[in-house]
Amino acid sequence: MPVTLAEDTEMVLASALTMRTQWLSPFQEVDVETAYEPWAAKPRLGLRRSSAVLDRVGVADTPGGYVTELKVLGNNALDVHLLLGEEDMKPVQVLEAGVDILAGRCAVVPGPRLPFGNVGPGLLVEKVRRTRPVPPSLDVTTVAYHMNASHDLLALHRLFGLTTAQDTSRGHFPGVSDFPLAIGSAKQNIMAKFGARGFEAAAVTAFSAVAGGVPDVRYVTTRIRAAFDRPFAFLALHRHTRLVLTAGWVTDPLSFPEDD
Repeated sequence: MPVTLAEDTEMVLASALTMRTQWLSPFQEVDVETAYEPWAAKPRLGLRRSSAVLDRVGVADTPGGYVTELKVLGNNALDVHLLLGEEDMKPVQVLEAGVDILAGRCAVVPGPRLPFGNVGPGLLVEKVRRTRPVPPSLDVTTVAYHMNASHDLLALHRLFGLTTAQDTSRGHFPGVSDFPLAIGSAKQNIMAKFGARGFEAAAVTAFSAVAGGVPDVRYVTTRIRAAFDRPFAFLALHRHTRLVLTAGWVTDPLSFPEDD
């Protein structure tokens, strides 16, 4: 519970949101390789998987720059979309791009329609030779993370419509109580965990009222490689309604576990 009770606390209004899903296609844990120096300074826990479903990845041309979107599907209609922007894009621009993509305001070119070459942030489409005929593939590398954050909603009271409700000279919630109430504190604690098998998230919001010999390689196929190996955004959402339930910016992936 993020709020602290005080002598003049008359009521606490709290809400909690929890999410838990298992990936339809799990990842393998690997030691991630990256040129991004803060992450390369120590071994990081990477996640890798390969599939033949190319439309799980795509590139959008957004107002802030190009953004690569990867859809990671859960087994209960809860999905996580990973968003990697251009290196000079700010976190808010990447997150806004993700919401615009969901709302249909930014068109996404899906994997099967992407040209060859470096077509987007962390995204490479190439022709590769094989010893036997195989379908096109999507090879994904990302990182595991487990984050916790706390937000003071009154620090952004105008954004959350809480400016007037802080005025303790009069009551503001007659539909809640006949006793005059004002907002004394408003905070949120949140947790998000992305791993090889699934995703978990939880948030509690409370208001206190106060007062990835020579063989015969005759066959050619397409391979898409997507690497989320530097800071990126994520949106966790309900697949059918496309309602975003939680969002975040990954800056500090989990360390690769040391051998016993």
